[in-house]
Amino acid sequence: MGRNHLHSALGTLCLLGVMAGAWAAPSMPVTVSVHPAQPLIEQGKGAQLLNIDFRIDNHSADQIELSEIEVSVLGRADKLVAQYRVGANGKSVLVVPNRLVAPGKSELVFNPLHSFPAGMDLSRLRFDFKFDVGNDTKYEVRTLVSPKPYTPRVKLSLPLAGPALVHDGHDFYGHHRRLPLLDPMAQALKWQSNFMRYSYDFVITDDQGRMYKNDGSKNEDWYGWGKPVLAPAAGKVIRAVANLPDNAKGKRPPFTREQFIADPSLMWGNHVEIDHGNGEISMLAHLKNGSVTLKPGDQVSTGQKIGEMGFSGDAFLVHLHYDLKNGPGFEADGLPSPFHGVERLQGAAWSGAPHGHVDSGDIVRQRRR
Repeated sequence: MGRNHLHSALGTLCLLGVMAGAWAAPSMPVTVSVHPAQPLIEQGKGAQLLNIDFRIDNHSADQIELSEIEVSVLGRADKLVAQYRVGANGKSVLVVPNRLVAPGKSELVFNPLHSFPAGMDLSRLRFDFKFDVGNDTKYEVRTLVSPKPYTPRVKLSLPLAGPALVHDGHDFYGHHRRLPLLDPMAQALKWQSNFMRYSYDFVITDDQGRMYKNDGSKNEDWYGWGKPVLAPAAGKVIRAVANLPDNAKGKRPPFTREQFIADPSLMWGNHVEIDHGNGEISMLAHLKNGSVTLKPGDQVSTGQKIGEMGFSGDAFLVHLHYDLKNGPGFEADGLPSPFHGVERLQGAAWSGAPHGHVDSGDIVRQRRR
């Protein structure tokens, strides 16, 4: 994957395009790296989605301010196909909150130029970053990115029969997309990649969108409480946790900071990881205490009940967390996970979701046979 190389000049912008991965010089005042190392393209609702992060490292003695990000879609012989930007003109760069980088510090920027027309060839993208330093000094960085379309080898079904609301997915505003890997806690846990990059939080509601009756203080009053959670595809159970306590509405997670640091998997509560045998692993979390009867080594089939929706772990509502990853635990990066045979509610009718894509705000169900 490409490394970014910055060139500065007093009073002017001096730019030299450098092929990704060519070389890196420690004397460069600012560098930008792209994560994950191999960016993936997700097929969305009529658009192609690029869910990546940029790490900005300020090696200079000055505070720098990100003033523009521009992406150019390149065709043959680097012919410009399309170009998009956020910048100072109109202040669109304000969609990036962490634009100031102190001397010797780093910031993680979540790609704001994330959506591209369906069918456009995205195999060669040129990202240009501009930074203001002050005293008319400006830095500019260029890097080439070569994302690849990704379709899971495993054929996934929804882990709930539905209907279910995608309370939080991984859209541009979703918290799963925005794992702060440079946060001191993430650094202390040595997290290197966003294992929840393409995650979903599913909830069950009534027809008016309410998740519980009465005031929700009793877990039994939540419409999702105890709903069957299903294996999205066949595979082997590699991790199963069953006996952690359930939380309740308005209460803090039932573990201390020290316990979390010692075992960060406590955030998932009761959970199951299923290895589909091809470098793709499903994670299903926040399951009801005592509802998981599986153990590592068990084989499961598509649609098999693996537990029930609960309130365990770091949960503030009854829900199911699901993601597909390229490895177990936290040393993994998330993978796009389109669902086969999924339907989305479109007013009074249900219709198929193109490419199996669902995300925040959708009400979905598995197609009825």
